[in-house]
Amino acid sequence: MSGIPELLARFTDPAPEYGPLPIWWWSGAKVTRERLREQMEKLVAGGVRQAVVLCLAPTGPMFGSVADDPAFLTPEWIELFDGACADAEELGFTLWLYDQIGFSGANFQGRLISANPGFSGQALYHTVAETSAELAVSPPEGHEALAAYAILPSGERTAVPLAGGAAQWAGGPARVVLVHSGASGFDYFSTKACAALLDTVHGTLERGVGHWFGRSIGGFFQDELPAMPTWGSDFASTFADAYGYDIIPMLWALWEDDASPEAVRVRRDYHAHRASLARRGFFDQHDEWYRSRGLICGFDQATPAREGDPAGGVRLYGDYLDTHSGYGAPGSDHWGDAKVHSSLAHANGHGRTWIEAFHSSGWGGTLQETYDWLAPFLRRGANLYDPHAVYYSTVGGWWEWAPPSTCWRQPYWPSYHVFSTAVSRLCSVLTAGQHVCDVVLLSPTSTVQGHLTLDGPLPAAHEANEAFLALNGVGTWFAEKRGVLEKAGIDHDVFDEATIASASVLPGGRLRVGEEEFRTVVLPAVHTLHAAAAHRLLDFIAEGGRVVCVGRVPELFLDGVVDEFPVTLVDSVDDVPAAIHSGPVRVSADAPYLLRRVGDAYVLALTAHDDVSGTAAPMLDLGEGYWWSNGVEFDWQGYNEQLRTRGYSFRAPGDRVAHVQISGVSGVRAQSWAPGRGTRTELAIGPDGSFEVPFDDGSVALVVLSPSLPPATAVPFGAVESAVEITGPWTGLAKSTLDNSRGDLAAPSRTGVLPIEIWQLSHGVEDSWEPVVASYGPFASVHDGDGVWRPVEWSLARGIRKDPLHSDTLGPKGQVPEEFLDWRNVRAGQTVAVRTHVALAEAAHLVVGATAPRRVLLNGVELPVSGEGHQTVSPLASGGELIIELTATQSGPLRASFAVVTDVAAYLRPEWIRPDSPVVIGATHDMSLSFQLEAVPASGSVLVGSDGACSVLINGVEVGRQGDFNPYPEHREIRLHTYDLAAHLRVGSNTVVLRVTHQSTHGTAATLDSASLGIRSGPGWTSAVQRRDHRRDPRFVCAYPRPHPLPGASWLDPAVSSSGVVVPVIPDIAPGPPRTEKLRFTVPPGTVSVRIPSTLDMYAVFDSQEIKVEDGVLRLPSPARAGASVTLFVSAVDGRRGGALLDGPLEVSVVEAEFPLGDWATLGLRNLGGEVRYRTTFTASASGRRVLDLGSVRGAVSVEVNGSPAGELVWGPWRVDVSELLVEGENVVEVVVRGTLAGYLDDASPTSGVYAGQVRSGLFGPVRLLSVG
Repeated sequence: MSGIPELLARFTDPAPEYGPLPIWWWSGAKVTRERLREQMEKLVAGGVRQAVVLCLAPTGPMFGSVADDPAFLTPEWIELFDGACADAEELGFTLWLYDQIGFSGANFQGRLISANPGFSGQALYHTVAETSAELAVSPPEGHEALAAYAILPSGERTAVPLAGGAAQWAGGPARVVLVHSGASGFDYFSTKACAALLDTVHGTLERGVGHWFGRSIGGFFQDELPAMPTWGSDFASTFADAYGYDIIPMLWALWEDDASPEAVRVRRDYHAHRASLARRGFFDQHDEWYRSRGLICGFDQATPAREGDPAGGVRLYGDYLDTHSGYGAPGSDHWGDAKVHSSLAHANGHGRTWIEAFHSSGWGGTLQETYDWLAPFLRRGANLYDPHAVYYSTVGGWWEWAPPSTCWRQPYWPSYHVFSTAVSRLCSVLTAGQHVCDVVLLSPTSTVQGHLTLDGPLPAAHEANEAFLALNGVGTWFAEKRGVLEKAGIDHDVFDEATIASASVLPGGRLRVGEEEFRTVVLPAVHTLHAAAAHRLLDFIAEGGRVVCVGRVPELFLDGVVDEFPVTLVDSVDDVPAAIHSGPVRVSADAPYLLRRVGDAYVLALTAHDDVSGTAAPMLDLGEGYWWSNGVEFDWQGYNEQLRTRGYSFRAPGDRVAHVQISGVSGVRAQSWAPGRGTRTELAIGPDGSFEVPFDDGSVALVVLSPSLPPATAVPFGAVESAVEITGPWTGLAKSTLDNSRGDLAAPSRTGVLPIEIWQLSHGVEDSWEPVVASYGPFASVHDGDGVWRPVEWSLARGIRKDPLHSDTLGPKGQVPEEFLDWRNVRAGQTVAVRTHVALAEAAHLVVGATAPRRVLLNGVELPVSGEGHQTVSPLASGGELIIELTATQSGPLRASFAVVTDVAAYLRPEWIRPDSPVVIGATHDMSLSFQLEAVPASGSVLVGSDGACSVLINGVEVGRQGDFNPYPEHREIRLHTYDLAAHLRVGSNTVVLRVTHQSTHGTAATLDSASLGIRSGPGWTSAVQRRDHRRDPRFVCAYPRPHPLPGASWLDPAVSSSGVVVPVIPDIAPGPPRTEKLRFTVPPGTVSVRIPSTLDMYAVFDSQEIKVEDGVLRLPSPARAGASVTLFVSAVDGRRGGALLDGPLEVSVVEAEFPLGDWATLGLRNLGGEVRYRTTFTASASGRRVLDLGSVRGAVSVEVNGSPAGELVWGPWRVDVSELLVEGENVVEVVVRGTLAGYLDDASPTSGVYAGQVRSGLFGPVRLLSVG
């Protein structure tokens, strides 16, 4: 059957569901229907016709972001979403929903457990004690002792009896281990609990917007589902039913380093049972909900399962591939592995494979680079591209979440439709038919299950894991490593043992899984194998198939007997390619490829992303091993620092040509179908099936082979016969496209399109010049404990430049952090200090916020310090020299702020408190506060924060539980939730309790804040001590905003304005008489005026001419030439120095002027968020075929010749056919180059997400007119 009609339809008119499906974060600002529709219209204009809606702070502040408004799943939110669905249907747009079960601050699980304590999950713990005599080991309060054992000095293990809920040992020297269970997380094993969870989310959505299912609601997405429990109320009984023995006496095997068959079987059965109960409780109900409604759910689950890491998948989910087999669009983000997930889709009959990408890749990634990054994921089987992300609001340019936002704010957006259409064509075509390859790589589930303790993998699991990863490769965007198979030009699928066991064996040594057939199965250092899979492989071998074992033959067969296993054994992973048995259809190519069959047609996708071209891999070096298996928390600051200093190397394919030979297919023609241009070009194919494929349309070349093909629509360029450089002179007009009508990129008072800005200047210091940034200057001196004072800079309106605090929240969140002093690496016991001078008109108070104890000195006299927490208060009778000394109590960052305040009570924030007893993992402690009420208020709202498990009780009634439902429990993420205590309050005495459970050696701390009740965490709480360390901006835990220590910060958030509470002092590093300071800057070509935001007197020198600055505006006598500079002479009178002499950026007005080709940054346009229109004339003949070659470009391009469009280009080669547009004699060419937001945001915001090389934009040339055959 011919597959060409289907392929042609898919290519020429791809359905909307194959286009980009970005994550649309409804966060950062009040969400309105009007603005949602406006944004959908802009997305549609860019060729994007679907989006998945996520809420970063769904029911309370999260990752530094204020609570979403409206809150997720409230009646107001449902009404808003319903209206958005109606608008979407009208616009031809589709919305996808996010379930807020995994990565989420919604806390639905906590609410359910508060109402139904039986919904709490359970975990296994073990307490270890060394003894030389008798010993009793008890579990923490609330835990149940399950079993105990002792390891004698000889290594012998012996059971220890339990009595009174404790292990009783009297056998001499030994290591005694008590295994116990306790509450932890949500009970994903419980059918009832999971039904309630699904009804809370999915049921509420269906009742509210279910009438849009299958219309303007296309499906759901799930992100980072938490790990399945390690124990449950019926675990032991159901285990005995399933496996025929009691696991309780065998629990030692879950911790001890024992590789005996007995221990391996117990561990395999244990993890398999976890997966079985998880399917019973959650996954089967979840999958059926979608099946019964005709919807699909995509996912990107938690690390390290998303990476396809076998050990990580077992640790989190018991059996990752089995539990996730029912999802309609399995997948991951770009730190994960597309091959594992596309194989999961192939095995289970699902058509789509999700790829969420490219968060944390920076604001300045071009469409050309993004296309290259996407290429390897498409080649490994992903076909549902989910760009991360689109932001509803960017709040003055200070709100982001793992940038970039690929949206209308980007200057390249007018060209985005070229990119989105190419993606649509590729995903549409590559979804058709069947994947063609010969090799199955086994994911060694049983081996890992059998050799994975609750403390980590044993050697056999580690060996199998490493062999698997070496063969499969690592797809992680920043740590990409091509696998042994791919390097050898061998494609493969990844299946588990259950899939192998259910496969069909066909004559001729073919293993059929789904609609695919395979000739070789590779077992990567497999020690333990399910017998059913082994028997299927024996049948496969008997029919002539090949099973290749790496390093070893399985030693243990579970759930059955296997007498012989006649496989091909190779010594190492490097020997595998030579042992592969291939099928009749084979591809040999010098570029990575993907082959699919559609009827009688074949589709070959080739990618120019490898060791030759594309982004060089790996991008980063994050230490030994893969980052997800290092056992340490991900270092976001280190990640950003490496990318900011080293960047990445993108090697454009240029004129690269792939050389391909296909065998086993005869009598076919070949065409190259260009995803970007939409053209079809005939390729010459030799008798031996060889042909050449130019990468003349970006990093992906699509070849269709079939006996019958549609007519070609394009003729390839012939050889270059002559080339003439178009030298100009070129003129150019720079234009900002930064639309601030919604306050997205600057203060909301700056309406309309922002002007071109200049943030970076040079500051004259004696005979030298030093770089400065507008508004940032040295307001104090600090020392690091060595007594050597050095200047420290901040901005009175913006705080610390590139504040590292934002790294852990994946970017700023619409607020200026309160702390403006940061010592990054301080040793415990080290004393640091800050010194400045303050001028006061009258007495006030000094409030210091810091993560360390402190001394305060004014004019050399030590002041009293009141307070034991983060904030302390000292009296200020006058101004003068102020010194604050801080002595670190722990190693790491030390941050601080200070403010001169008039009203201490109005300024203070809630403090973090923790139990006043030693930390015991699993132990629970109460911290309480009693307070009086003369009347019960209408609202008893409190905001509770915690960095671990915490329950909230009022007058003995539990009203909430939080912090125990994270996808990464080892990560001390702060959760904040609002609870209304009003129903349980009474006149007179009331007691609020924060009941925390320690989940790590760090212990759990909590905060509470309430405006209506007038209470906050801090002094006065029983069984609690204050913790100075905040780990987030102090404002984050506030139920209502307090005045900011930097009064100027209200430009971004008016709610933190001083209101007379904070005195607007200007700290002065060195008070003295008035002085003159110099600032110098390069102006863009064609500059005619510069607005200078400063209240200080100044004049300018331009082109050796002194010019007066009038009303804050410098008007130049003539348009500036390229490279011209201006020097300002500023009369400075206070503590403002350097960049702080300016209140903000310079604003430039330009006209068209002579404009050399090159990097915009060298022409005074580093901060241009916009485009440059280049123009010149050239003389040419109107005959013959002519191609305009732009040379090198970084950006997106539109070309016009003689006023007619010649083409839009978003990747190289940067060439357009201009044959039909030329006239005899003089011709006019215009080239519009559109950049990114990188240059603007790198200086206008504190983002770390602008990486080395990403500011670079422009037309670099050489521009040539080519005569081609």
